[in-house]
Amino acid sequence: MAARKSSDPVRRKNKPEASRAQPRSAPEDIKNYKQSLALANRLNKVAPDEDNAVVAGAIVLFAAEVIKRSSGNVLEARAYLEGMRGAIDGLLANAFQDAPQAPPEPKVPRRRR
Repeated sequence: MAARKSSDPVRRKNKPEASRAQPRSAPEDIKNYKQSLALANRLNKVAPDEDNAVVAGAIVLFAAEVIKRSSGNVLEARAYLEGMRGAIDGLLANAFQDAPQAPPEPKVPRRRR
């Protein structure tokens, strides 16, 4: 098999515009984080005495409506959710980095009698 010369053009299929992910810049991420933090502080001022679970539930409902409006189908909605899951995991890891983390306990199958 002959080796390809470096001057030979490489043919690639062009991807449609929707599938090309635009990398976000660090300043944009910082701006988004600051906006989210300001919104969280305003929410804390509006509902300081509310149960945290109720506030979290309201945020989830709001996020579900936003995702529903932003996505065209279930697969796109799940992609949004996967992105948010990663962000939430990162926030929780940062929030609890001082606390020692125990490894998850392995699940032992129960025997039926």
